Amino acid sequence: MTLGAVSSKPHTRLALYQTALAALRARISFIPILANGTKAPAVRWKEYQQRLPTLREARAWFHSKDREYGIAFITGTISGGLEMLDFDSWSIYEQFVERMRRSGLACLLERIERGYKERSPKGVHLYSRCTSVLEGNKKLAQRRVQEPPYVLSLIETRGEGGYGIGAWSPGTVHPSGLPYLVECGSLATIQTITPAERALLLAVARTLDEMPPPEKKGTQEGRQLQRKHQRHEGERLPGQVFNERGPGWAEILEPHGWTWVKSIGEEDFWRRPGKDRGLSATTNYEGSDYLYVFSTSTIFEPRVGISKFAARTFLEYDGNFSQAAKALAAQGYVEQERASDS
Repeated sequence: MTLGAVSSKPHTRLALYQTALAALRARISFIPILANGTKAPAVRWKEYQQRLPTLREARAWFHSKDREYGIAFITGTISGGLEMLDFDSWSIYEQFVERMRRSGLACLLERIERGYKERSPKGVHLYSRCTSVLEGNKKLAQRRVQEPPYVLSLIETRGEGGYGIGAWSPGTVHPSGLPYLVECGSLATIQTITPAERALLLAVARTLDEMPPPEKKGTQEGRQLQRKHQRHEGERLPGQVFNERGPGWAEILEPHGWTWVKSIGEEDFWRRPGKDRGLSATTNYEGSDYLYVFSTSTIFEPRVGISKFAARTFLEYDGNFSQAAKALAAQGYVEQERASDS
């Protein structure tokens, strides 16, 4: 899993044209990149988020003797759920490898590496597919620096609406003058991973973040769920008080047969009742205090942020939020001002 020998394939127009043909066979969309150090697209590329290039376009971009381009793979839905993990440096990738090993995830990383791994001018690109998770670009690990841009991205994803410059783009594409190289695998062997495996991968990457922890916030879906059950703007209901002052996730989930499996950074991973292996959900996903379920075999809607109050309501009150709120109020989950007035 360490940085090893890279392919010695020559950086020629023919190599790029062959890469474009391989991308078409793998149902991966792509665009040409200007070879002037800007890493900018050479065409208006929004339409290629919706359709694959044609063979004629591939030939015009990469087989012409009149111009030199690099190539970028468009990530997201158009390319079958393609996502790229971009490591800014070789050293941060080595740290990631070590943390994957310590987390018992060496086999997962080796599978993804064998599928397709590139060496960028400064770091590493890892590609995988996960068709049931379609998200935009995410910054997973950052570091403060003393001069502009003041925050340096260490690890980030390229997802829906993004692209990643790939091999065999020549050194003229990147400001450093260094090329993009294939280290392992090919476009044809990119691995498809499960939502749970993707969550593990990203959780490990987030442990390398050097920024101060942000204020906890729920996912968009979780916030919408909370607003749905809020009677008046600004009113703190028993469910909200429970989310802040109530028990931890173990006390909510374990009595109902959920099993804690492992922790990675600030995230905990869980297995649903009736299952003896694998992962079904995570809590504190992306720094929120929400339950995020991968499995479709639970009472929870998958891939939606669920608060502690909502989880308890579904587990103990059959989804009756009014009944759950009354029970919490009786247990003392009310604001102190209201409690003293009663």
